[in-house]
Amino acid sequence: MKTLIATLSIAAVTFLSSCGTSNVKEPIYREIREVRLIEAGLLQSTAGIDLVYYNPNNFGVQVEEARGDVYIDSIFFGRFGLGEIVQVNKNAEFTIPAIVKVDMIGILKNRRDLLKKKEAFIRVNGMARLRKAGFTKEIPIKFENMENIERFRSLISK
Repeated sequence: MKTLIATLSIAAVTFLSSCGTSNVKEPIYREIREVRLIEAGLLQSTAGIDLVYYNPNNFGVQVEEARGDVYIDSIFFGRFGLGEIVQVNKNAEFTIPAIVKVDMIGILKNRRDLLKKKEAFIRVNGMARLRKAGFTKEIPIKFENMENIERFRSLISK
């Protein structure tokens, strides 16, 4: 019994130290690979967005949950959640299949401004829950970047 407790304690310390903020490098954003309309609605539509990242760390994790808000040029675009559990391998690219509940009223109010632009400032704020070796840790998601919004036109013009 003491051996089991010692083994679990060592595993917990190893996990927590490997996920400590001093050792962990943030994933590197690569691109938005695909934007697709899943369900159109008057007040709210559902879209799928595949976000590609690179994990620069020497360990893999599992992303169990992700949630947050998406803004385009400071206009609330919608709330996102994780479409499925994602396995992130060490030193590898991975895709996050986000499901976004698009606020159609906000989009319709600002439709003209968004349709005129080729690029817009995309901002994402949220949280993700990671799992490794049976332990979980929540980390903040913060992303800000100028993006080509051509892929979002199908969602805006509906």
